[in-house]
Amino acid sequence: MYTPPAFKMDDKDEINGVMRAYDFALLLVPGEPDLAATHVPLKLNDERQILFGHVARANPICAAIEAGKEAMAIFSGPHAYVSPTWYSDPDNNVPTWNYVTVHAHGILAALKGEDAGLSLSAQVADFESTWRITNLEAKKRAMLEAAVMPFELAITRIEGTAKLSQNMPIEERMRIADALNERGESSMAYHMVETREKQ
Repeated sequence: MYTPPAFKMDDKDEINGVMRAYDFALLLVPGEPDLAATHVPLKLNDERQILFGHVARANPICAAIEAGKEAMAIFSGPHAYVSPTWYSDPDNNVPTWNYVTVHAHGILAALKGEDAGLSLSAQVADFESTWRITNLEAKKRAMLEAAVMPFELAITRIEGTAKLSQNMPIEERMRIADALNERGESSMAYHMVETREKQ
């Protein structure tokens, strides 16, 4: 991923935070036969640096999972157009785009048996406080579990970019954040303010 030094994310907690907050990722696998891509929610295990998810067994990407192929998960955070009119000197600035994204590279592995069941339960538990897969009648549960493939992506390399106008003076960056807030782009403005406070 092209990342100018000013925009590179180095903080592991910040990168993990992006993967947790924007967990509906694009999973890419090269060579299936050209480039397989599927959108899937991924749950991060911070301690082990592993992503968990599942896809329908009908999804062609299952062959890559079972073969233990390399893959990349792309987490797209907030993004927004930045107008030159938001700067103190609009005539000497140009339009741009601010954004936050993380690319997690790793190796896919299918989960089976108890590991598959625990993974599916953990994925649901993030969103449900009462419903559990074990609530289902055993025959229906078995049928549904047979229709999906739980998997993990063991992260081997990770890259993060947070292009938040860090190449501009703080006063200009806060002008942009205010303009974004006024336009309803509060998530993008939040990341800009957070970045300023960490410097």
